[in-house]
Amino acid sequence: MALIAAHHPSVAGPAILGGGIAGIAAAVQLAQAGVPPILIESRPYLGGRLRSFVHEGTGDEIDNGQHLLMGCYHATFQLLEALGTRGLVELAPTLTVEFRDPDGSRDSIDSPRWLPAPLNVLAGMLRLRRLTLAQRLRLLRVGMAIRSKRNQLTPDETATEYLQRLGQSRAARRRLWDPIIIATLNTPADEASATLFAAVMRRAFLGGKTESQLGFVRAGLSALHGPARAFITRHGGSVMTGAPITRIEQNGDGTWTVFLKERQPIVASHLISALPHSNLRGISPPGIIQQIPSLAQPMPTSPIVSLYLWFNTPLHEMPMFAAMIGTGVQWVFNKRKIMAAGNEKFPGLISCTISAAVAEAATDATQIVRHAEQELRGAFPELRGATLVAHQVIKEKHATFAATPQNEAARTGPGTLIPGLYLAGDWTATGLPGTIEGGAQSGVAAANQLLAELPRR
Repeated sequence: MALIAAHHPSVAGPAILGGGIAGIAAAVQLAQAGVPPILIESRPYLGGRLRSFVHEGTGDEIDNGQHLLMGCYHATFQLLEALGTRGLVELAPTLTVEFRDPDGSRDSIDSPRWLPAPLNVLAGMLRLRRLTLAQRLRLLRVGMAIRSKRNQLTPDETATEYLQRLGQSRAARRRLWDPIIIATLNTPADEASATLFAAVMRRAFLGGKTESQLGFVRAGLSALHGPARAFITRHGGSVMTGAPITRIEQNGDGTWTVFLKERQPIVASHLISALPHSNLRGISPPGIIQQIPSLAQPMPTSPIVSLYLWFNTPLHEMPMFAAMIGTGVQWVFNKRKIMAAGNEKFPGLISCTISAAVAEAATDATQIVRHAEQELRGAFPELRGATLVAHQVIKEKHATFAATPQNEAARTGPGTLIPGLYLAGDWTATGLPGTIEGGAQSGVAAANQLLAELPRR
């Protein structure tokens, strides 16, 4: 039997606030269950930080920021299957990561295909040649401790403190653990939550063999959720974009009023907030903030700076992606090898990621590019003879919540703390850092709780 919301005819069904990945996941989950939602997004487009656009100078479609998916992104792939876009993500057969030092020397994690998980990942780590044999063997302590849940974590422990407690050398932290932590938590290791680091390791690297596979999006990120509007409307729901929300109020009969800028208010039977923490805090009256402890104070965020660099020659010798050690740029992606489309006028295209980019977010774009190019030319001899002909710097100053022990302790939800209001978003207590999977997972969880509390027809 279909589930429906019992409400007065003039009252709409559930409204979802925010059209990022969490809001889309919640809307699709409700629509599939026969409960048509209203999805409300302030921007002219859906997707939030997960979007792409055409670069005017080159005509290339580029992303708002580089994203890697992983095989452990179950909620994300469930959403993509529903939208018919799962085929846009290609999973690498094994976990292989190349590392480059500033002088161009190389190292790599190369997980053997023939070993079962998680031995394949651990064996791959043992192939890091720039660490001594003793340092490599001590890497196994981290996997064993997390997998067996020995050396129990304390809530206020940082990732660096945890790794030191497990006997990890400074070289091992610098060459392996710190790059993993800053890439997945968007927070420096000496500030990052050890609990969240362990959660990432347990889910992504110590699970089944497919869990650690890296997923490369072969199109612009907007294509992943491109069919969402049509999917929702086809199932009886509606989508409003370009509709900023000014405030929300709970009515005496338990319904909710959503006030919109320059539009008529919407009265909804239920609300799912998939808004960023600061946005929800800004539209909530004091009574709601008092009932949701995590809204009492601002939640510190962490920036990400992305660079796109176009060169006048194809970069066939450049790896598809690589981590950089001891540089400002942390991850490098050869977009021509990842994307299906080329560009004759601008044949070489590299994207670079700088996570936890507090200094870079306040730095002039030209200076960032100049410094990044210098680092890249040192680390990649393959760039010799290539001329930089165009660039684009994208600053997401509030890309994710800062994955500190303090923020981890303050996270609440997903789900409801107030009858009829459900929280979603990667900042809620998903058990994960601020990732696509955390957002999708939270949206599904909020929608499922709402569905479970609706009366049956």
